[in-house]
Amino acid sequence: MATTKNKISEQVQRLYARFLDKNNPSDIIDIREVTFIVEQSINKVLKLQVADSFKAGMYDVPRCNLIEYSCAVTADSPNNRAYITLPSIPLTLPMDMGIWSIAALTAARTPYIPIPAQDVLVFGNISDGANVSYLEGQVGYYVQGKLVYFTKDITLAGNGSITTVKANLLVSDFSVLNGNDLLPISPEVESAVILDALQTISNGKVAQAELAVKQQQ
Repeated sequence: MATTKNKISEQVQRLYARFLDKNNPSDIIDIREVTFIVEQSINKVLKLQVADSFKAGMYDVPRCNLIEYSCAVTADSPNNRAYITLPSIPLTLPMDMGIWSIAALTAARTPYIPIPAQDVLVFGNISDGANVSYLEGQVGYYVQGKLVYFTKDITLAGNGSITTVKANLLVSDFSVLNGNDLLPISPEVESAVILDALQTISNGKVAQAELAVKQQQ
């Protein structure tokens, strides 16, 4: 059964008050703080899950990890290419598969061709794609840090006059989802998230107590 960030946050808040801090019932954690911690726990648990599945040769990615962004395209005329800035850091996966796909708004079914990082190292200057035969004249892209470069200046009329593209990224940034958006995660993942969030809150309270003791010394 699908859940939401709000439901998980409320459950964490109740469990903390009932079991972990039962000797101090007046110490209620702000739900906004709990939600922030839950987001971090979801990121952590699902990132590990996705990484483990790729290591095992599986590509069954949780839908809530695949997030679509609209990205403005900037021309790099001196180098006859264009680029976008990634709005979020994708998961680090083999073959740069953290970037699931990039396509023009008007051509969602014909995405640009990814050029793996190892090919960039092997072929050297590939700004025009000429050294990468498998592109066969099509537009490719490669990643350098937070920038994604296209092998042609796609902002030019001859290359489609593209000003915006859709980038589907495998990310662990769940702050972009609303509190009531469904998270299609398994009960096992939900339990792991709750336990991790409770552990984080507990560790934080211990650290605060230790700091208070030191300040009194």
